[in-house]
Amino acid sequence: DGVAFYVSEANPVKQLTVEQLKKIYLGDVTNWKQVGGNDAPIVLYSRENSSGTYVFVKEEVLGNEDFTASAQTLPGTAAVVNAVAKEKNGIGYGGAAYAKGVKELEIVGKDGQAYRPTAENVKAGKYPLSRNLFMYTRGKPAGEAKQFMDFCLSPAGQAIVTQVGYFPIK
Repeated sequence: DGVAFYVSEANPVKQLTVEQLKKIYLGDVTNWKQVGGNDAPIVLYSRENSSGTYVFVKEEVLGNEDFTASAQTLPGTAAVVNAVAKEKNGIGYGGAAYAKGVKELEIVGKDGQAYRPTAENVKAGKYPLSRNLFMYTRGKPAGEAKQFMDFCLSPAGQAIVTQVGYFPIK
């Protein structure tokens, strides 16, 4: 998965660095003008702290620092996308699969190039906010659990993964 940062389609900002995202979500950068956008306050949206995506952003973007208190916490990625789509000065984040009606920002990688969270960039390790998603079982899967895991890894299962916007592993 690539953790995408979304803005309004009308927002002129096309790319940010991880450091800029950190400053935005820590509350050090509060106006789009500070990162090349319009002179307007940044409206922050975040996932709830029980979300794996929230934890990933806190660790990988914020360096385990706390989100600014001004970030509005929403109960799912779809809610974040919906809020950003309606708020021209908003920014939010979530899985790349959910970016409908919003613009995904390009994120600058370690090589200085900006990348979108596409399957190609995530698989190649170019997109800097890539992560693996896992399924766990208690012990070696057997019975229905094994059948389910086998289906998930099958061509039919991976087709569903692709259809819903995630990136297949095969």
